[in-house]
Amino acid sequence: MLRRLIRKTTIIAIFVLAAVSAAQAASPDAKDYSRLIEFINLKDRLQPLYVFNDFDDEFDKESHRASVEYFNEHPGLLQKIKEKLGRSTLRWKLDGLKHRLLFVPENRKEYVTLYENYCHTLINDFLEKTNLDNPYDQIHTLAGGQSRIHDGQKGVTAYLVHNLAKEYVGTYIFSNQTHNKVKIELAGKLYVGEVGAYSTALNINPNGSVEFIKSNYTIWQNSAQNPYAALMVPAEETLHIILRKYTEMAIKQTLAIRDVHRKKAAQKVVNDWIAVEEAIVGGVVRVLLPQILKAYLGDLPLSWIEKDLEVKAGLKQYRYLKKGISVVEQIGYQEAIKLYSNDPTAFSDLLM
Repeated sequence: MLRRLIRKTTIIAIFVLAAVSAAQAASPDAKDYSRLIEFINLKDRLQPLYVFNDFDDEFDKESHRASVEYFNEHPGLLQKIKEKLGRSTLRWKLDGLKHRLLFVPENRKEYVTLYENYCHTLINDFLEKTNLDNPYDQIHTLAGGQSRIHDGQKGVTAYLVHNLAKEYVGTYIFSNQTHNKVKIELAGKLYVGEVGAYSTALNINPNGSVEFIKSNYTIWQNSAQNPYAALMVPAEETLHIILRKYTEMAIKQTLAIRDVHRKKAAQKVVNDWIAVEEAIVGGVVRVLLPQILKAYLGDLPLSWIEKDLEVKAGLKQYRYLKKGISVVEQIGYQEAIKLYSNDPTAFSDLLM
């Protein structure tokens, strides 16, 4: 999933939160997770919030939109700025924006145990069906005030939390025709509304060379308005992590073929390939996950699945999802994974 964009040397970030070794943890004998659904259906907890990572000064569309909405909803503030500047024509610009991820920890012991066991069970069953290797060093429920524990690990750590939020600070400069200026700093918090995230960063260096910097963690929340979203995220994010190297290969090849050096053009290439990755991931998960979950929960309500697809249909990064599901249904999930792994462009051609 795509999260953040570009810096100079040009960096484009690609996405799309008791430690237990994922490789060694055995699936529980009992696979009845009906109790987990009861927890997911409880009202989300929004507090307390703890800092997950440092501030990042990449542009963030959601944070900027929230700041603009604040100005629009507080005309009195704009009026005061106009009076300060002499009531002339008002101009404004974004002078700086930084943001960081916050999390609400899960501290209900039964919920912690259930969701950790569920993640291990689902990942093991999903990887067995797809014949893919386990990318995780550990799956870890993050407690409040606890620092991340990934240092020194070679694989990926999956952090489990109850809820995710984003804290942002935006600096805006207002000016008039005489170049007088007023600086306004807005700070706020947004609940992310995304149940999982994994990122890598693409660096386009001044000499034109390309390199990828992989994230060593993914973060998942155990709460969601639609229970299917929380149930799906371990499988979905696992497939994103495993297939990301093939997406990176396709991005690198496309940049070279098109001789792309400008960040706007590079961002379009990244966005296009992330949409293709979402199609293969979403297609495989849609075909395979209900089969697996039937052993844990019986038949899932079709309305859950339809609601998830309905929400994603309104987002540009999922523009190929419907076709991706159709392709996977036609050729089978194993063949789809094999095709994407061998030739992402060939799979992409099936979506067009």
